[in-house]
Amino acid sequence: MKKYYRINEIAKLYNIKTDSLRYYEKVGLICPMRSKSNYRLYTLNDIYILNIIRDCLKLGYDTHQIKEYLDNRSVNNTIVFLKEEEKLIQRQIQELNTTLSSIQTRIEDIDRTQYMVFDTCKIEVYPKRYCRYLKEKIDQDEKIDLLLTKLSESMEEDISVLGNMDSGSVVEYKNDEFVYTSVFILTQEEKHDFILDEGMYCTYTYSGEYDRTNQLFYKMKDWIQEHNYKIEGPFLEFLLIDIHETKKVEEYITSIHVKVKPRL
Repeated sequence: MKKYYRINEIAKLYNIKTDSLRYYEKVGLICPMRSKSNYRLYTLNDIYILNIIRDCLKLGYDTHQIKEYLDNRSVNNTIVFLKEEEKLIQRQIQELNTTLSSIQTRIEDIDRTQYMVFDTCKIEVYPKRYCRYLKEKIDQDEKIDLLLTKLSESMEEDISVLGNMDSGSVVEYKNDEFVYTSVFILTQEEKHDFILDEGMYCTYTYSGEYDRTNQLFYKMKDWIQEHNYKIEGPFLEFLLIDIHETKKVEEYITSIHVKVKPRL
């Protein structure tokens, strides 16, 4: 005996609104039967068609393209359709792998903060690092997130600030004071517009509230001079752990870097 399904049953099965089913009917994608009482009755064949519609929508087809495929369905056209679906799945796999890699890197970076030495100046060597940067005065801490979001959008990349140790702020010494002038995100060489030069950097990492950062710029400046080094660029502030990762201020970790070279 042939089984029929009411519109509410089909809507529940596909987790869509009944209005969507009526729209599919209006544009000619499906054509359900009608009962003597004029109720829509869907058959197994309609379910086959709805499966195709669902898959086409996942591929980004509009209703006109879906109707054209349905009306001209053939083995050759189906092979073309399946190849398009294969490309979509491959893109999704690539995106998921990229996201997975990003998450794994963030976990490793956050774990590494447990072994950092705090509250001391030291000299570390860094390779050349390529960046995209956005130059704009930062007059409040909250603005850093907004600028990083704006910068990531300009890079056409979905960059999370959660545990992202590849981003930071540039702080320049102007008129006897330190001023936040821009934000940056490390990127690949072919996409850069700014370079953090390779070489020696004086670094200082501390935990807790970061409102004392300004004092540390002066402290580092004095330490660098006392140890016969010379400042070679702006200060770089990395908020390694902040409000994105924890609500406990005592767990915040900030790292300040500035390029230096020995005095002759």
